[in-house]
Parts: sequence; C-alpha cells; structure tokens
Amino acid sequence: MANVVTRDVLAEQLAERAEITMSAARDEVRWFFDTLSSALESGDEVRIHGFGSFRTAQRAARMGRNPRTGEAVKVAARRVVRFAPSTTLSSALKAPKGGKRGGRS
Repeated sequence: MANVVTRDVLAEQLAERAEITMSAARDEVRWFFDTLSSALESGDEVRIHGFGSFRTAQRAARMGRNPRTGEAVKVAARRVVRFAPSTTLSSALKAPKGGKRGGRS
C-alpha cells in the first residue's frame, strides 16, 4: 500500500531539508496551501512547473439518482477544482515503478 503524504509529512521533510524548526516548516506548508486555496477561490489558475495546474470549473445543475431508492434527485450547480498533470509528472507515472523519472535527477 502507498504511503500517505500529509501536511505534517511535508513539514517534516521541509524542516529536515531546509534545516529549520518544525514550527517554521508547518507555517510554510500552511502558507503554501493557503496561497493555493486563495488563488483558486478568486478564480485564478495555479501552475506549478513540473507538477501540474489547478483551475476551477463550474458544474451545471443536473438530475441525479439516489442509489439506494432509485429516486430522482436534483443536484445543485457548483464550482469544482480540476487538476491537469504536467507532461513531466505524466511521464513519471507511466514509467515502471522504481524506474527513471522525467525531469532533473
């Protein structure tokens, strides 16, 4: 089973790599995700070179079905986040596990 990468895991790795305290690393990770969230909330696109891009899209209202009863249910319109991986990330995921990844080594 794959490992789960959480904010704390990212903060631990940042603290070790940048030789900063865990508290400072947590603040930086929190800042990064807050910045991403704010940009998406305001309708901006977020592009991270070598990783991918995030953007929002509007989903139209539609009729759905309750899987338990089969009854028709109205699903409201909403904004959703879409992610498109970069070609570098896509190539790395297509490579055999443990194989060479795209990008810099």
